[in-house]
Amino acid sequence: MAEASSDHVDNSTAQRKGHHQHAHHAHFVEPHKKDDLDAHDSKILVEPISDDSINVRLGFLQIRHIYEVHFAIEDNLGEDLTYDPLENLHAKIESAYPTDDGKGHEFILRFNAAKEKIMQEVVTVQSKDDSSKKMVLVFHARVLGKGKGTPSLKQGIHCVRVDRDDETDDSDWQGF
Repeated sequence: MAEASSDHVDNSTAQRKGHHQHAHHAHFVEPHKKDDLDAHDSKILVEPISDDSINVRLGFLQIRHIYEVHFAIEDNLGEDLTYDPLENLHAKIESAYPTDDGKGHEFILRFNAAKEKIMQEVVTVQSKDDSSKKMVLVFHARVLGKGKGTPSLKQGIHCVRVDRDDETDDSDWQGF
C-alpha cells in the first residue's frame, strides 16, 4: 500500500514538472524584419519625404543638452546655399558645403534639446543662385527627461554643452 501511495506522489510530481516546463517555453511569432533593425541603426536616418522636403531622424537625445550634428543630403540646390539663422530657435545650421561627389550638401547643425518627449524642428535652405529652389529639413528627436537615462548618440552627433538645470533641489530658496 505504501508503494502505491509512493507511485501516486511520483506521478503527481512528474505531472507538475511537465506542466511547469511546458509553461516556460518561449514562442516567437515571426522573425524581426530588416526594417525593424534599421530603425535602431547607429547612423542618422535621412529620408526624403518629397522633392523639396527631407526627414532627418536624430534618435534619442537628452534634455538641456546642446548637440553638434553632422549629416549629408542629396539635393539639386546648386553649390551655394542660404538659410535664415533666426528661423528656428532649437535647430540652427552652422555651415553647409557641397559634398565631394557634387550630388548634395554636408551640414553642421546646432541642435538644442530643450523640450522633453518628441521634438520636431524645421529649417529651410535655398539656393543662392535660384531662390525658387528650396529644401525643407525636418529634424526629429526623442528627448529624454532628467533622470530618464543617458542615450547612445548616433554617429555624427556630439554633445557640445549641457545647460544648467534651473529646477535643481540645491537651491536655498524655500518658495512662497
